[in-house]
Amino acid sequence: MGIEPNASLLLASVTQDGKPRLYVFDDRGLAEPVHDNPGYALLGKGVITGGLLLLRLLDYRSGGAWEWDLGLLSAFIIDMVSEIDPTVSPFLGESYFIRYDEEEGVVLGPLKEEAYKVYKELVRKRKNLFKLLWNAVEKYGEDTVEKKLKELVKSE
Repeated sequence: MGIEPNASLLLASVTQDGKPRLYVFDDRGLAEPVHDNPGYALLGKGVITGGLLLLRLLDYRSGGAWEWDLGLLSAFIIDMVSEIDPTVSPFLGESYFIRYDEEEGVVLGPLKEEAYKVYKELVRKRKNLFKLLWNAVEKYGEDTVEKKLKELVKSE
């Protein structure tokens, strides 16, 4: 054990009106606010081995019209990175999460077992869909798959 000189620390909170606040402390002890730009924080080796790669692949930007389940996105990134880097722990149900609830305000607590199981299943499905997409592009070509996907998204 002992002191790890290259450790980073993430301080996350939610204001009373539900706005997230993220601060990353570097190895010098200096805090950098990251809640507005870039809107997320990645720490440790997972940043290099896949976290940023996946966020850039998905063209993630803080703010905007994001209607995605960011909890699922986080679980997906953690699980995928942990599969290739043994020093990154997989997404675990024992983690504590901060969220804003319209009725209760700021809530801190573990992910409930039911929600954990749902997220794990959704991560598995997303991984399989990514493989299916890649296989479809190999079989039918980029133009055909792109056209079909645009039709599917447009029909919503």
